[in-house]
Amino acid sequence: MSDPEELTLEEVRERARAAGVTIAETRLAMVRKLLADALAAVRALDSRAIKTVEPAVTFAPRREGGHE
Repeated sequence: MSDPEELTLEEVRERARAAGVTIAETRLAMVRKLLADALAAVRALDSRAIKTVEPAVTFAPRREGGHE
């Protein structure tokens, strides 16, 4: 049985379609391997261990015509 987190060629096609990218059929296997390698680190990350922090930058819009 295959790994449940393993990408299928159809999943690669769907991701490419969603991103608006055209990938030649002859390159799908290579793209699948590269994508799987790139996603491995993200999937290994335990998001529960990440501390929630406030954003470093905030945005406060000014009123039109207002000068500070």
